[in-house]
Amino acid sequence: MLSISEFRRNTNGNVAIIFAVSLMALLAAIGAAVDYTDLEKRHSALQNASDAALLAAVSSGETELKDLRVVAENVFEENFQYKEEEALRKFDLKIENKNMLALNARLEKPTYFMKLFGNPTVYADVDTAGYLQSSAPLDIALVLDRTGSMAGTNLAGLTTAATQYISDLEADNKDVRIAVIPFSNYVNVGVNHADTSWLDLPVSSGLGSDVNCSMDNISSSSCPVPTTQPQGTTTVTTTTEVCGGTTTITTVTSGPSGTSTSISSSSTGPTGPCTTTTTTSNGTTSTWSDVFASTSGGFCTFSSDPTESSGSLIEECRPARLNENWFGCVGSRPGPYNVQAKLSGQKFPPVYNRTCGQPMTQLSSSLAGARQTISSLTASGGTYIPSGLQWGWRVLDPDLPFEIKGPKKRDKLLILMTDGENTQSQSGSSHEGRDHAVANALTQKLCDSIKADDINIATVSFSNGGNPANSQLLRSCASTPTLSFTATNAQSLKRAFESATDQMNEVRLIR
Repeated sequence: MLSISEFRRNTNGNVAIIFAVSLMALLAAIGAAVDYTDLEKRHSALQNASDAALLAAVSSGETELKDLRVVAENVFEENFQYKEEEALRKFDLKIENKNMLALNARLEKPTYFMKLFGNPTVYADVDTAGYLQSSAPLDIALVLDRTGSMAGTNLAGLTTAATQYISDLEADNKDVRIAVIPFSNYVNVGVNHADTSWLDLPVSSGLGSDVNCSMDNISSSSCPVPTTQPQGTTTVTTTTEVCGGTTTITTVTSGPSGTSTSISSSSTGPTGPCTTTTTTSNGTTSTWSDVFASTSGGFCTFSSDPTESSGSLIEECRPARLNENWFGCVGSRPGPYNVQAKLSGQKFPPVYNRTCGQPMTQLSSSLAGARQTISSLTASGGTYIPSGLQWGWRVLDPDLPFEIKGPKKRDKLLILMTDGENTQSQSGSSHEGRDHAVANALTQKLCDSIKADDINIATVSFSNGGNPANSQLLRSCASTPTLSFTATNAQSLKRAFESATDQMNEVRLIR
């Protein structure tokens, strides 16, 4: 008999014990690999059956969750073959974000080898989702960047893409209403709204139809530094403006102080876009602005912002009445009204003595107005995305200020297109601040509020022939990743508009 100390020193049989332990570990690893390979196959089968069930439900035309569940469960059972002792432990179907159907399923299956080591079951989980098919008519708000950086090829590409997009919608004979909201620092709501109850415009204010203009050529898309003439010098500038068939001759005289003291101009004609050419002797103090026509005849518009520019023409325009001359531009209400669409008893503040481009077009099933607005777009001003979002939201809202309603439920889509990021921020009721972080935070808050109001948002980062801004803000603003686009030419911009529209009725999986 061995003593205890001798037993401890005896190594006979150690190899057998080590081999036995190693063999058990090896068998466990092989068994786990077999079980998990089978689990992966069952996971794939579960995913396919769940996808088929979800697609059937979203395309069924049903809108009530209980009815959607019946469709999904029936199709799932038709497509999934259970193996012995398998059990479906979860089949969770729910509606998210008001028009997205999501399905989460869990399958429990027994193990073959792992149960020998205390793990008798494993689980396969899948998640799939898609938008409910909608047969509802569609309202679209095109919120389009018309800032100074859009001048030239960007604006040309936008005009081509948007015009073709609207023409195709018209040809498809779809039940669609479109609004166009051009934006820069501000949005022009139109001087025709001067007497509305929602605008804080005194009766005494002028409507900005009497403006004197002079033009100057430049070689770049940025404004020159304002210049003055030597004391006692007279400068003559001859400007030919073709505005609805009307020619205007402008003479600018520099007085003793070296600044313009008299600017005379005449312009009449039917409503319509203006085109301009100019010849200049000597330099003049110039500030870019837009040229278009009012309901009372052709007129030039005014800007006090020397950073506004477009193409090779610079324009100096001064309202005949510098006090309270309103051209349709509207600023922002204080918080929290600046993240609300509805009037809510807080009127919208006008911005005097400056312009902000072509007036917006309200929702209409007649797409001719939208097409005309797009064809006459001009480019000037800084970028303030909240302004475009605010008025894009308001044209889709059925209540004041516009009260656009329909006889039946309509889906709503806001398409935001920009070639850059915020350069302006709210300062009081104006948008002349430079706090980009504040503007970005307000942009995100507006996007979240708009989406919560059952409006889908698509975003497009655009630069015709260039590199669009890689903006996380635009991606987070979009309702889904598939509604966030980049475009580098007119063709891809048109495709982005079309894809955003198609997704409102397209049956497909989104995850």
